[in-house]
Amino acid sequence: MKKLISLAVPLIISQLVAQLLVFTDVWMMAQMSIIAIAGGGLGAAVYSIIFTIAGSTVGCVANLIAIAYGKRLKDTEKGDADVSISLKSGLLLSVILTLTLLPLFFLMDGLLLKANQDPEAVVLAVDYLDALKWAMLPTLVLLVLRSLVSAFGDTRSVMVMSIVTVILNVPLSYLMAFHWQMGLAGLGYGTALAAFIVMLGYGYWVFTRNKYRQYNPFINWQEYRLGILVPLLAIGVPIMIATLMEHALFSTAVILAGTLGAVSLAIHQIAMQCLNLSWNVAFGLSQAASILVSQHVGQQEPEMVKRYAKQGLLLVTVTSAVFGVLLISNPEFLTVIFNVEGDALAEELVAALPSVMIMVAACFVVDAWQLAAISILRGMKVVKAPTVTTAIGYWLIGLPAAWVLMYIFGLEGVWGGLAVGLAATGLMLLFILLRELRKLEGQYEDNHAEQKSAVMSS
Repeated sequence: MKKLISLAVPLIISQLVAQLLVFTDVWMMAQMSIIAIAGGGLGAAVYSIIFTIAGSTVGCVANLIAIAYGKRLKDTEKGDADVSISLKSGLLLSVILTLTLLPLFFLMDGLLLKANQDPEAVVLAVDYLDALKWAMLPTLVLLVLRSLVSAFGDTRSVMVMSIVTVILNVPLSYLMAFHWQMGLAGLGYGTALAAFIVMLGYGYWVFTRNKYRQYNPFINWQEYRLGILVPLLAIGVPIMIATLMEHALFSTAVILAGTLGAVSLAIHQIAMQCLNLSWNVAFGLSQAASILVSQHVGQQEPEMVKRYAKQGLLLVTVTSAVFGVLLISNPEFLTVIFNVEGDALAEELVAALPSVMIMVAACFVVDAWQLAAISILRGMKVVKAPTVTTAIGYWLIGLPAAWVLMYIFGLEGVWGGLAVGLAATGLMLLFILLRELRKLEGQYEDNHAEQKSAVMSS
């Protein structure tokens, strides 16, 4: 437990710092107007969908590097070669996906209007997206660098990198948005500029350390070839599909909220920040568990795989339950933070927000279950069954439930449907995880018996 927590705490802090960055963006949107929250939230949801395609695929490089690190403890030369190839595959894929996905941003104006969104919110969302899209490549590169150092257990530098990002991002965004009067576009450009600066600084720091110098991506150029993408894509594509379906579920919920009006859309954006707070803590714990699981898969130690899987599930359950209880006990504090004096829609927002937060809190634990289970399964290189499971849970259960309940309970119904879908997905993934842990243990026992028999016969 101690090893998992020590690895997870810097990752959690890093996630919370990143969440603080999003929170400050929402706060700055709130200082503009309620409609700015709605437009910025809509733009952020669209960006999230597009970035998920790239980020969830590239992010699986952390597990490949962690497995290589486990091999490295037994065979240094083979492990180092695998680490180098995995790192380069992540960087190469980051460039390819960025060039492929950037054109999608230019189509958003017409698509959002066809989705029956508020025209004024669409204008603001597109302004935000046009600036924010330039953050994609540096953010992906930082994700690959983070994967490298996390797999080696150096998560403290990830925390420092995240803090530096906020220190740069907040004043840059504020300067561009308010002092230079660029509005939502200023927030996007501030984020992109900060990401680019941190990418250069963190990359320099990582590859000037002795531990990582041999993995410098600017040496051994012959290793860059399309073939090195196969192992990453084999894990990354199914995980990308599963993650995309989850993000698309929540983004579709944004669309549903948008059909209820600007106030519901603004409340939904605030509710997402609350869910993201719990999710980011669960993500840090899940990522740490996934890394440790991958390391011991590489070392062929099934008992340690099982141990860290169980510890990860226990910790995400406890922490998420605590967040849920805190939110239910005092949802009114959010109305103080996001109340905009003098805005005609503020009174309606303040009145409706607390009841929605109760449904949001119901999502915390079940969301953590599905996140932890799919992360641990990814660490075991089990990705196909979880992808099918998420399709069933999100799109055959969660989305229809949200759509039906919306007509009965409004925005509370949308979040009630999300809770149903997340719960179904989480329970199915837990079943798959328990099955795979038993299977893994049996496989290693069979291999050990075969090796023992071969030694005795010789």
